[in-house]
Amino acid sequence: MTSNAFVEDLLSTHRRSASPWLTWYAANGERIELSGRVFDNWVAKSANMLSEVFSLEEGDVVVLNLSSHWKSLVLALASLHHGATLVPAGSGLASSAALWITDAPNDEQIPASAEILAVNPAALALSFGEDLGPVAEDFNASVRTYADQFYPSAVDENGLAIDADGTGELSIQSLFTADATAQGTILVRADIPVLELLPYAVAQWAAGDAIVLLGDGVEATQRLREGERITFDYLP
Repeated sequence: MTSNAFVEDLLSTHRRSASPWLTWYAANGERIELSGRVFDNWVAKSANMLSEVFSLEEGDVVVLNLSSHWKSLVLALASLHHGATLVPAGSGLASSAALWITDAPNDEQIPASAEILAVNPAALALSFGEDLGPVAEDFNASVRTYADQFYPSAVDENGLAIDADGTGELSIQSLFTADATAQGTILVRADIPVLELLPYAVAQWAAGDAIVLLGDGVEATQRLREGERITFDYLP
């Protein structure tokens, strides 16, 4: 049984890159471009937060109850830094989750035993807002205070990375060794569940590709395609 630092291997090759890694478009006109360096920094800060606030450990179950978004992809990789298992809210494993990462921290389906990380997806939101609730940690208010580097421990390659209806079960080794299916800058619509998008995104990033992620209501106009130099549409 071997162990590796899979997320570190993915991110380290782009850590000094100023080239686009992930570009997000929202229906309100928001456009956020994250270079490899900036994306890595967000993952590092988030991973440090997950460690220091929640003591996240290898094998812990994390419910990722967020839509596909740059923040949900950041938090997915931050969780996998620790060797956690990612599941959607409807999973049978959700009831035993150590942590819920969610934009609905007062959701009644969250078990009392789970800790809660509340995420407001708006790029400039400096706090979650009025509906945080009494027990959730505020990702937006706190994440920037954590260290810019994360030093991961190796995790078991046979550990379960994702357990989701859309993708089935994926070990961390399988997730991080899948082959890319296209080359260049990939256009992706965010109506894909994040745990279905994650394996594709990881494979494309490993191949050196960039992803342009369009939120609900954003039209893939010819101007957008030309401006972002889109070479391929991902349509699962």
